[in-house]
Amino acid sequence: MENEIFIVFNTTSIGDVLVTNTLVRNIRYYYPQSYIVFVCNTPMLDVAKYQEGVNEVITFDKNEIKGLKNIACYASKFPYKKPFASIITYANERNLLIARLIGSKHVISQHKFKLWNTREKYELKNYTHMNDKWGGLIEPLTGEHKAFGIKYNAPIVETPVIKKIKTLKSPVALSPTSNLAQKDMSVEDCAELINLLNSQGYTPVMTGAGTIASEFNAELKKIGCFDFVDIVDCTSFVELANVLKICNLCISVDTGTLHFANALNVPVVGIFYYGLSYMWGSDPKLYPSITLEGGDVKPTDIMSALKELSGVLV
Repeated sequence: MENEIFIVFNTTSIGDVLVTNTLVRNIRYYYPQSYIVFVCNTPMLDVAKYQEGVNEVITFDKNEIKGLKNIACYASKFPYKKPFASIITYANERNLLIARLIGSKHVISQHKFKLWNTREKYELKNYTHMNDKWGGLIEPLTGEHKAFGIKYNAPIVETPVIKKIKTLKSPVALSPTSNLAQKDMSVEDCAELINLLNSQGYTPVMTGAGTIASEFNAELKKIGCFDFVDIVDCTSFVELANVLKICNLCISVDTGTLHFANALNVPVVGIFYYGLSYMWGSDPKLYPSITLEGGDVKPTDIMSALKELSGVLV
């Protein structure tokens, strides 16, 4: 079938939006002439825009579009009516309502909804990993899905931050914080890891955004750890992608930076202190990656994994 319009809904956070690309790539594979529209939360525009296979991004301001009246108004102005399929990740009833109001021929989700179920009569498979959960959302139309990795085609930019990173010796991107404290590296372990990286000739580049990341760096400095390049709150998503490509090595807890590294094919050591790698961990068959899991992961373990990834004696 050609020239079919697909609407993909994921109005959550960075990593979730990126991992949805496995679904986008499956749509493109099975429907090569399709037109794929990605609906995301407004701040995630560039996270969706440069994904492999996405034709257009339409934003949805979750803080503004609330209540039936506003949702109906949004749907009435939505530029695509009666699309071939709307595919919804997560149990988001606003997205389901929009998919209905724009007259989608097929409405597919892995979830049961309180308002009403999707009209599809297919049973979705009970996959474990998010790559399969979301890639598998194409199966009601195709009967199967492909194990595609995610891919982000960021434009090359030349900004002051990028120019600075290019001057560094053996930079390694480091992302020790997330939006959940249980998933984060301790300040003490991060300081030890930074010292180990520096002792082996690497330059740690601290990435991240927001209050948690900036306060974490402040705590590092309080205990005397200054030997890292701090670019927290200094990059856009496109700039961060460029930083990761320049570094070509990344160490990250379970947060968006990990998935950005995957999407850019940048070797990454992923650390899952809080577990859940069975859902969100990097598949080594798809990405150059090593996953470490558990509360007892030590900085020396991380360095050993980095050695294995980089092929450099550390």
